[in-house]
Amino acid sequence: MIELKCVWKRYKKGTFFSKDFVEVLKCVSLNVRKGEHVGIIGESGAGKSTLSRIITLLELPDRGEVFLDNEKITKKNVKTKRGEVGMVFQDPSTSLDPKMTILSTLKEASKDREEIEAVFGKVGLKKVLLEKYPHELSGGEQQRVAIARVLLAKSRYVVFDEFTSALDVSTQARIVNLLCDINKNRDYGFIFVSHDVKLVNFLSDRIYVLYKGEIVEETDDLKDAIHPYTRMLLSGEVVETEDKRSEGCGFYAACPYRFERCKREKPDIKMIGKNKGVRCFLYD
Repeated sequence: MIELKCVWKRYKKGTFFSKDFVEVLKCVSLNVRKGEHVGIIGESGAGKSTLSRIITLLELPDRGEVFLDNEKITKKNVKTKRGEVGMVFQDPSTSLDPKMTILSTLKEASKDREEIEAVFGKVGLKKVLLEKYPHELSGGEQQRVAIARVLLAKSRYVVFDEFTSALDVSTQARIVNLLCDINKNRDYGFIFVSHDVKLVNFLSDRIYVLYKGEIVEETDDLKDAIHPYTRMLLSGEVVETEDKRSEGCGFYAACPYRFERCKREKPDIKMIGKNKGVRCFLYD
């Protein structure tokens, strides 16, 4: 299991000497069980990429705790634990060294040629491509190589960060079907991070909705979403605001159902079912 408990992350704003910070993640708590497919959705600027880096142990939070299989991640053990969580990036071409053949790239994860060929076949690629360079492969083939690499690295949890956005529709469908086939026995925990709500809903057992650094809803089906932000996100009607108040509900300025309490108080996540939670006073 991967578990985040009230994780905070902020970055310095402006110049190196600036004393201003922007809070990117605000007390984010979530978990991914062994073999589970979990989705994380939200608009650009919601904090999805920062959350991905923390889940993959590329960064540690400023506050809060991260656990991997019930072991707390610290500065002392983070490097040894990184291999447990792999990542497939938005643009596969940027994650593959253009000067290395595909075989050389995969050998960084495994020295066993037979194992490499077996995994290569598992992701639907022909062995002849092993001697090719990244630029000689299509976008879909490059993404399959990226998936093969995390499998060879023995990553038990894999984060897919906007992994289909650089691909055409037909290639997206093939990659999605491939992932479903690879994990049909649920050997891996998959985390899908995207703004593509339909794709995430199709692939995920549970979904977290992120808005301006906060989890506002957890659900096992977006069709049953109840938070005003999630509903607006699904309909494409979300209005960006410049509301920078530190108190009250973070969605107050854009919410069509706001009332006085929302302006004064910040709601907590309220669980209203096994896999159903919402940060909204409408459901108190």
